[in-house]
Amino acid sequence: MRELLRYATICLALPFMSGLYAARPFATDDASTVAHGIHELEFGCDFWSEQAALGLGFKHGITDRMDLGIGTGCVILPEQDNGFEGAELALKFAIIPDFIAASLTGSFGEAAYIINGVVTQTLGPLEIDGNFGYETTGISGGDGVVIYGLAAIFNTGPYAFGIEGRGDRDGLQSWLIGGRFTLVEGFAADIGIAGSFDEDAAMSATAGIHYEF
Repeated sequence: MRELLRYATICLALPFMSGLYAARPFATDDASTVAHGIHELEFGCDFWSEQAALGLGFKHGITDRMDLGIGTGCVILPEQDNGFEGAELALKFAIIPDFIAASLTGSFGEAAYIINGVVTQTLGPLEIDGNFGYETTGISGGDGVVIYGLAAIFNTGPYAFGIEGRGDRDGLQSWLIGGRFTLVEGFAADIGIAGSFDEDAAMSATAGIHYEF
């Protein structure tokens, strides 16, 4: 699933696999977890020219420091790739609440697993999120990949605007610029534009909603 979760289809599934936990429209995770007993639902659409994909994610706060999430997606265009993606399951634990966290993500559709470390630092209205992880297939002889991400998000009232970059051992792979608007408490809409650092790669627009209940 990529990244409906990462770079292979850049960026038509950007908010999932490694981004199953990240707050839309960003794929870089923050160190917070869903509050105990609270549910969080996110829906997103990624599109550009003759490409389109949908994604759905659901999280539940198991304890004050741990939440569990599941996500899946569907490629609509191009037609030759049309179909549902394998679901992914992720567990996240706040080591130091709102500062340091760790997550483990696995895919039901393929042998792919991600272990991710998260650090969040706030400086007034500015939030800086850093991710550093390792992706492996779990197959004997298969090569693992070190992955990382960095996001800077400016929060002002109901608005949040930010930029992020994500990469692996070969260097920076993708970027995203976007924002979200909280319409009412627990409900927000977002929009963004993403692309790859490869010269011949297409860009992608993304839009979605976030709902807590």
